Amino acid sequence: MGLKKYILFSIIFIVAVGAYVYSFNGDTYTLTFFGVPLSLKVALWVVLPTVILVVTSVLHMVFYSFKNYLIQRNLQKDYKTYLQYVKYHMLGDRKNMNFTTKWYDLPARVLNHFKFDATHDASDINDDELKEVIDILKKIESGEYVSLKKYKLPKDNYFVKKNILNKLSNDKKESENILKNCEDKSNEICQKAFEIYCTYASFSDIKKQDFEIKKEIFDKLMQRFEDKEDDFKLSVDELKELLKQFDFDKRDYLMYAKKLKTLLGPEAVLSTFETLSNEKEEALQAYLYLLFEFQMIDKARELLLSLQSKECKKFKYILELKDCGKNFDIDIFFDI
Repeated sequence: MGLKKYILFSIIFIVAVGAYVYSFNGDTYTLTFFGVPLSLKVALWVVLPTVILVVTSVLHMVFYSFKNYLIQRNLQKDYKTYLQYVKYHMLGDRKNMNFTTKWYDLPARVLNHFKFDATHDASDINDDELKEVIDILKKIESGEYVSLKKYKLPKDNYFVKKNILNKLSNDKKESENILKNCEDKSNEICQKAFEIYCTYASFSDIKKQDFEIKKEIFDKLMQRFEDKEDDFKLSVDELKELLKQFDFDKRDYLMYAKKLKTLLGPEAVLSTFETLSNEKEEALQAYLYLLFEFQMIDKARELLLSLQSKECKKFKYILELKDCGKNFDIDIFFDI
């Protein structure tokens, strides 16, 4: 029974009892309380205990109704807070949120030990905001770029970085905007932006970015240099400087010598690897390879006579074959 009905039926009951008593006894009765006489109709004295009981019971119900209201209000508030907590947990941004009730504090703590998987079906979730977050995360994981500004996530957040990488993959030109704001050049996003920038920018523009050109980047530049449809250019001096800065092994230098012999021409490629062989012992075999490739036998002989390295034994055998008038493709001696 509701409070209003309880009060209404109590009043009706009190009035009915008072009227009934008054109908057969309308006299006045006096009682003394602490020396003070109090005169009331007999009917009122009869219903007075009931009135006191009704008033105290109403106060009791009002108190517990208000207490229950506060509990329900706190639960509703915690429910909204918990939804926000779940949302940011999904986004990988674990915020500290306070709960006023124990019923949500424990689930929030337990949630910290679980990782959200955006690939799972979320059709049974009936909260629109959470559904929106799940939809956004699915798009990011699938390679799409979406706006995350409204969530104000930190820069090192996984989904923020993945989202930027998606944008880079979908639009190479975006790398220029990222590189303009790169304070930490070792940052994963900056490194990826530079890598993509190197797939279309000129070498002069690449150098302006002042990034370290790693071996992986150099390989991409070489691929562009080999591509006849790409207008990417490298001068002989620029190639020399690039080749010098890496700790290539003998096999690497042989591979680049084979590639560059057709791209640069005899004079340029010989000059490049002669300089390299004077500074890096690992480039010596590549230089000898080019001397034999371009039939500069006398110069190769002179160089081999000055070398005592056992590793040049293969070239000495090649020289002996050449002296015997044998013609063959020198590449058969090298697995490159």
